[in-house]
Amino acid sequence: MRLGGQACCWFYDHVACHYYDALIKWCFAPFGGERRIRQRLLEPVSFGAGELILDMCCGTGGATQAIAVAAGPTAHVIGLDLSFGQVRRARRKRRSADTGFLVGEATATSFSDAQFDKVFVTHALHEMPRSARLAVLADAKRVLKPGGELVVLELDQPDSLLLRAFIGLWFFYWLPLNFETPTRRDMLQRGVTNEVREAEFQSVSRTRVAGGVFQTVCGRK
Repeated sequence: MRLGGQACCWFYDHVACHYYDALIKWCFAPFGGERRIRQRLLEPVSFGAGELILDMCCGTGGATQAIAVAAGPTAHVIGLDLSFGQVRRARRKRRSADTGFLVGEATATSFSDAQFDKVFVTHALHEMPRSARLAVLADAKRVLKPGGELVVLELDQPDSLLLRAFIGLWFFYWLPLNFETPTRRDMLQRGVTNEVREAEFQSVSRTRVAGGVFQTVCGRK
């Protein structure tokens, strides 16, 4: 999830959780649909047998389930989100016995050091101020095993001005009360790859998806 104080958390617990899945489908629809885009975002990631994987900021678990499918039946995937409303929805639609969901704060998780083979941060950094983004990346690094991989799935900035205009309309960026606007702009201006490097990850790479609407950024501990 998404940080922004008690009011924001209440909003996700009691309001957004009821339409979040429909909103995600809406956002992915023009680019091949949710299932296709989630698959394409995960294409740069190589999974090993029996990996323990954390999906930070999992929301209602759409990305978590896609990660579990891509990782294979021997992996165990844990989704973490600050909103109990989002986690409740994720648990209801869980498809895999090797996928679990917990309520927790991504900037300071309760997991042990060097516990996970991979940590994903899925479609959430753009909703956070810079200090929170760096705190999430720092905790992701802490809980990763040596040589473990960070994977950030995020929005990107298309090169095409026409496509930028389209997603501005389609993603509701024009709404005057859209709380994501300043944090999204700051994230894109600073660059996800730059902040991942700033968090001291190595071998950082970036793959653009759907003409630069989305991106997958990977780094090694």
